[in-house]
Amino acid sequence: MKNYTRREFMRLGITSTVFAGLWASGCTNVQGWRLNRNFKNTRLIRNQPEGVGHSLGVDLKALDDLVQVFNLMMEEGLHPGAQLAVYRNGELVIELAGGIDPPSGKPITEKTLFQIRSITKALAAMVMLMLHDRGRFNFKDTVAKHWPEFGKNGKQMITIAQIMSHRAGIPDGPWIPIKDMANREVVAKAVEAMKPIWTPGSANGYHAASYGWVIDELVYRWESKDVSQLLETEITEPLGIKDVYLGLPEKEFPRMAKMVVEDRVRKNQSVRARFSDFLNTYDGIKLPLSWAGGVATARDLAKLMNLLAFEGTTDSKRYFSKETQKIASTPTNRSGEIDRRLLWPVRWGLGFILGDTPHIYGTPPHPRIVGHAGGSASVAWADPEKRLSVVFLCNMMLGGTRWWERYKRIGDSVYAAIK
Repeated sequence: MKNYTRREFMRLGITSTVFAGLWASGCTNVQGWRLNRNFKNTRLIRNQPEGVGHSLGVDLKALDDLVQVFNLMMEEGLHPGAQLAVYRNGELVIELAGGIDPPSGKPITEKTLFQIRSITKALAAMVMLMLHDRGRFNFKDTVAKHWPEFGKNGKQMITIAQIMSHRAGIPDGPWIPIKDMANREVVAKAVEAMKPIWTPGSANGYHAASYGWVIDELVYRWESKDVSQLLETEITEPLGIKDVYLGLPEKEFPRMAKMVVEDRVRKNQSVRARFSDFLNTYDGIKLPLSWAGGVATARDLAKLMNLLAFEGTTDSKRYFSKETQKIASTPTNRSGEIDRRLLWPVRWGLGFILGDTPHIYGTPPHPRIVGHAGGSASVAWADPEKRLSVVFLCNMMLGGTRWWERYKRIGDSVYAAIK
């Protein structure tokens, strides 16, 4: 068994009292935290195996620099709390945790649960890869082949691949009343009523919710189970992963950090901000939304991403094939093509954001990376070439393009440490 060093530091930052006060007063903007950064008594936790530099090919000085970047982003007020976990060759390189959960004033530890938002889409994609290998579908199949009612209103030729690559032309909605989000029949009828707003297959535009609604209905029609049930019983449980949830159990809710929304997001994307607030409640986060409902610790999510780093096989068990992952990691759009909803040159695979997308996993190119970002806050990826998995989670939804810059700083620092 490996020996680990767990170190806990006091760091300059904001006390839990200050954070809780800012939250209660409605001061949820970055500036409010920056002005108060001279307060202290928050914690930084660092877990690191002994001898990691030699055994896993890690530059220890660059690893210290990564810790500094992790800490500095909280000092700058980019987010009140965060976790980071890095695995290489299936073994932990480093785990970091620090900062505060503003509404409760509790310190962030390595056991705190974070909302992973749209990183959940990568988890749903893993379930789809598994079912593809079981012969349930072909990526080129039309959705209507498996769900005939979906083909209404000009959607008859939309393929499963186009849904998973955000090229189906149904990016907006459907908007489901909160009371009906757990009602499969209501959701299915709302999706069936959608009409493409551009020719399916002609362009990318992030399908924020429809991606998950369609996948969940397809999975249920094949398996009589939803994505969350298959993820748990077929993937996370066999891997011994406990702290990755899709549909959070009530007993775990007290461990979950709330997502803070930057003021500019509340001003410019009010519907998104209100939905974020809903996911901060138990009524919201208990829903197994396969497009936004995931909750995890960085360490356990990185263990799950290891499955992609090893291309579907780990501990001598195959969950999906290397060939199927290769299909999912093949670009579906041109390099530099701007996503019509994210307004960023995202390179899409099937369910994954690929490694030559600017900033998200550090400075490109990382041609074999698969991963996803979530909530303009967090990011997770796997690099099969380096047998590397990385998860950065935080509790602050940023507006504009600064969240891409945050990812870049983490990615560049990680790759500087990996020889």
